Amino acid sequence: MKYYIRDNEVAIVLKPHAFDEDGEWTGELSTGLVVGDNSDMDSDTLSYIIHLATLMATFLEVAQDDEDLYNIVEERRNALMGLDNPLQNMYEEVEGTDGKVVKLTKYTKTLGEA
Repeated sequence: MKYYIRDNEVAIVLKPHAFDEDGEWTGELSTGLVVGDNSDMDSDTLSYIIHLATLMATFLEVAQDDEDLYNIVEERRNALMGLDNPLQNMYEEVEGTDGKVVKLTKYTKTLGEA
């Protein structure tokens, strides 16, 4: 699928960077930015948009070393995209309780019923 960067757009480009001897991707990425040819944004606005894009790209490197940060962002992404099942992870099996213990966290989707 081709996509052409339009005027007033800034895009983060992700490209697989390293492959093992079997040609499998190792997980290393190269990142880049692409800015549309014709921008009518003033330089301060364009600079700030580029600043935000570089922050987003930098997240990938930081998240490799910070599993908690990765999990927080992944949970939020899943919620925004509707990827999580509201019943998933709602119940925790606890030995000796016949499965009747509900563990609620700040991320538990209770659908207004808690």
